Amino acid sequence: MANPQEKGSAASSAVGSCSATDCVHNEDRECHAGEIRVEIGERGAVCATYDPQKPRARP
Repeated sequence: MANPQEKGSAASSAVGSCSATDCVHNEDRECHAGEIRVEIGERGAVCATYDPQKPRARP
């Protein structure tokens, strides 16, 4: 039986499809971040790696 005092190791997985199309790590609904962090928010699990793209300056 696992000891509840021990912390588990980080699990490895892949992001199947990302709907945050305005994130700097998202290219064609694929996440290209080196790693992601997931946190529990008021509405469930959220990607804590999300970083919105900065608006580009107009020429």
